[in-house]
Amino acid sequence: MLTPRFSVDQNDEFVFVNIKLSSIRFSARNVEIVIDDNLFIFSLPPYYLRLRFPGLLLEDERVKSSFVPKEESIKIQIPKKTTGEHFDDLDLTAKLLARLNEPTAGVVPGNGAESKRPLIEEVDEGQSVPSMKDLQKEAENFNWEVEQKPAAELSAEELAGHPKYGFNNVYSDMINATLANGNDINELANPDELKPDDRITQRLIQENLKFDPEYYASDYLIAKYEPENCRIKDILGWQSPYKRLFDKYQSKLAAKPGIGHVPIEFDQAEKDHMADLPRKSYLVDDPRPIYYTIVCLLFAYCYEIRSNEGDSTVESGWSIGKLTPQLSCLDSQLLQSTNFTEKSMLRVVVLTMERRALSYPLVRNYELVKDCWNDVYYVLRCGKRGVLKAILAAREFFRFHDVYYIYCKILLDDLCSWILRDDGCNERILRNLAHALRKEAESVGKKDVVFEKIMTEDSDEMEPVSIDEIEQLAEESYRASQSTV
Repeated sequence: MLTPRFSVDQNDEFVFVNIKLSSIRFSARNVEIVIDDNLFIFSLPPYYLRLRFPGLLLEDERVKSSFVPKEESIKIQIPKKTTGEHFDDLDLTAKLLARLNEPTAGVVPGNGAESKRPLIEEVDEGQSVPSMKDLQKEAENFNWEVEQKPAAELSAEELAGHPKYGFNNVYSDMINATLANGNDINELANPDELKPDDRITQRLIQENLKFDPEYYASDYLIAKYEPENCRIKDILGWQSPYKRLFDKYQSKLAAKPGIGHVPIEFDQAEKDHMADLPRKSYLVDDPRPIYYTIVCLLFAYCYEIRSNEGDSTVESGWSIGKLTPQLSCLDSQLLQSTNFTEKSMLRVVVLTMERRALSYPLVRNYELVKDCWNDVYYVLRCGKRGVLKAILAAREFFRFHDVYYIYCKILLDDLCSWILRDDGCNERILRNLAHALRKEAESVGKKDVVFEKIMTEDSDEMEPVSIDEIEQLAEESYRASQSTV
């Protein structure tokens, strides 16, 4: 059976379902419509549609349906049980398609047959959709401190050389096969065999090797003393559309109690992309690494979009992938399990992304880095819909790429699906995260962003050097060059 394209609208009294029926001969006697509480089923072979609404419906004489031949669609009117009740997120059609008894992604198979396990079926429907009180309690108990706990014991599969990575650490044995096809986002040697701490070690080494003090110093001096010879002024002056949206609705959000969101609209292409997402629930023991992944992806996306003043290029997928450690280094842990000095994971996230942003992109500017953190703040303040819209846009750079598509399979598809779910991404946690992240990003300065480099020609020893020190050396060099002119 085929799932037709459809859209849903509402007023105070009715829900309106518009179903597209392409290239079939319509026969009214073959149409079957079932309405049961919040469940709506439409069947007209070869089409079948099953929707679950956030509120209750009624099946009475007010139910109407009509076929519109010119539009090749059938329009169905369904009364609400409670007149005046507003059904949230009816434009997120993929969310309506999700069923309570979806398979749960406890373990996701890789390439090998050994990694396949049966999916878990949820049997307790009453707990599938959390209450608002549960969501608020979850947000209130959330913190971003580094959790002090013993290193997790490796499973038999991981001990055998199949470490997990990707969304919720459920994937394995999927990256090595892409290396021969030119996966230039990957930065790991033997990525499918490396354990989490080893991935972090390789990531830090690669960042130190990739960072070029002369490149950064040159960009710094040009931006400061010859801004007419670079684009940095225009890049810094560009304003994120998410900031404009948030500023526009800020007064409305402040006056509205409870969890609110900026009314972000999704176009038809975005709705189609959401409809193609995997429909399953997720057993997530600790959602914090997923939120850190969201922050890293948003920063990488904002950096790329701001660098191109709202546009994208053929290199956008590479840039976003390189900047995001969960993609390029399969690193969702970010901090070594033996590191007991760091107290805040958000500080670790900020330092990680700033190091990468000053090592890989074409434009490497510290003021640009800070502006991007501001952009991330406004995306997070736009709530689930803002985050979903941004990550869907980032996902498009990977979805049809011959090699990069693998990152959709191991992370981006599941991440978008999890954000979409009621029991996934939490609006209050996003608001908490936005404020905590902004505070942490403001507390990190140039002296905190440190690389290990060989700084003198007559030495082969690595020594720590901060962005602040590099700028001071650049200033001294510039003044010396000017004094000789």
